[in-house]
Amino acid sequence: MRRDDNGDAARWNARYAARPPTFEPHPLVAEALAAGLPGGPVLELACGRSGSALTLARQGRRVIAVDVADVGLRQLRAEAERRGLAHRVCCVQADLGAGVPVRGAFALVLTTLFWDPDVYRLARRFVAPGGLLGWEALAWTEDGPTRYRARQEDLVEPLRRWEELSREVTTGPGHPTVRVLARAPVT
Repeated sequence: MRRDDNGDAARWNARYAARPPTFEPHPLVAEALAAGLPGGPVLELACGRSGSALTLARQGRRVIAVDVADVGLRQLRAEAERRGLAHRVCCVQADLGAGVPVRGAFALVLTTLFWDPDVYRLARRFVAPGGLLGWEALAWTEDGPTRYRARQEDLVEPLRRWEELSREVTTGPGHPTVRVLARAPVT
């Protein structure tokens, strides 16, 4: 893995150190569970101190949680231990810009509030046949910054052969987002 040249780790570590974690799962987790997941592990990319990983582990899933920020991962690991879920949550510190450090067929690949087209392409390959991809990114806007931001078509176009289960664009208070949940083709 290459070094985090753009300071993402330092920025996220400072953010995680400044605020206590809530460990709330992302709404995509409830949608994915309701849609039905095949057997197998879950991969969460850019996970931070993920309540999603904890919820999925509590459901009996093995979760590989990947993030660049070691502070968030330490908080996640400590909470997993506190809840008796440490045996199901594997934390991996890595800069996703250098590539995804795991391979395999996953029942669910989940990413929230992160966008990198190369990582998105790789993540789609990691979804098992019939598995789910849940992805949310900050929305691209005409007048805002474009780094780490996606258009709705950036998420949906590559999934033409997938079964789209949900698609959402949020525009309320805070940061606008685009999100998709889709099932990989079986063949």
